[in-house]
Amino acid sequence: MKKYLPLLAVLILACSRTPEFNTFPKIDAHVHLETGDDSFVEIVEENNFKMLTLVTRSVPQPEIDKEFEYARALHVKHPDVIGFATTFTMDGFGEPDWEEKTIDWLRKSFDEGAIALKLWKDIGMTFRDMDSSFIFIDDPRFDPILNFVETQGKTFVNHNGEPRNCWLAIDEMTVRGDSSYFANHPQYHMYLHPDYPSYEMLNAARDRMLEKHPNLRYVGCHLGSLEWDVDVLAKTLERFPNMSVDMAERICHFKIQERDKVRNFFIKHQDRLLYGTDIGFRSNGSGGTSLDWAQDVLDNIWLSDWEYFTTDKMLTQDDKVQHYQGLKLPESVLRKIYFENAMNMYPGLGKKL
Repeated sequence: MKKYLPLLAVLILACSRTPEFNTFPKIDAHVHLETGDDSFVEIVEENNFKMLTLVTRSVPQPEIDKEFEYARALHVKHPDVIGFATTFTMDGFGEPDWEEKTIDWLRKSFDEGAIALKLWKDIGMTFRDMDSSFIFIDDPRFDPILNFVETQGKTFVNHNGEPRNCWLAIDEMTVRGDSSYFANHPQYHMYLHPDYPSYEMLNAARDRMLEKHPNLRYVGCHLGSLEWDVDVLAKTLERFPNMSVDMAERICHFKIQERDKVRNFFIKHQDRLLYGTDIGFRSNGSGGTSLDWAQDVLDNIWLSDWEYFTTDKMLTQDDKVQHYQGLKLPESVLRKIYFENAMNMYPGLGKKL
């Protein structure tokens, strides 16, 4: 019996060992790169990452064109590392030819390498119809657009609404990042603007849209704006089988919930969660390079998130909840949230034109 003990010890050690960060396959499925400086790719490749950069806001077409060309150029130069999503302008929305023009633009975008359509929170929280009412994502005028995305085999990426904290008083917000941001940007703090759509209205509009498009491949950005309770998020994922969510800028909300409940959520819904950060780099002539930026991201975000997901250490942060424990997820779950789910939700990611 003794001769089997060394083998048993090796197997136990292998099962408990943390995977190597720089060799483990990873995708940051939510970034914003508006730059011709591709020096950051050095860090990305050294740490076995791919990135999905999102052209994101429904601004006038010339602004979209500029951001789109940055994203496409990075993809053309680094097709195995950078994928990108397009968006469309809301200029002319409601006019007779808007639908045709929008589909033509999306067809061109997809032909040039875009693998998804991204729409931002300005649909639901900014744009208004001719009668001054807000335009929501379930508006029937979007249906032909979303049908086209589905028939093209592309994915709809949607930042719908805001974190629930946005509708709470500052002292009721659960994470410091939200309370600090909304204290400094009162124009976006919906608690102060009861005439704007409520948190519930925005989520209900998303749900109605998904009910109309049950076969549409859908990724809800920022945990689908359901970051505050994994039980609520789980119910929504169970209701919509083609819905997944990325974690961009919302990982901190896991840390303030009950640790074992969060860990169980990850294991149960491991096929529906995508790692993402919402990091961004924009060329602005300030002298900093994208390589410097990527090194800072590696040191302060990517490695910190990795420690949270892969170890059960007691960790600290400068937030309202300062002490929390890592999740120590099984390696099979890590492979899904860091790589496999993004590859499934974004077919074509990391492929040449």
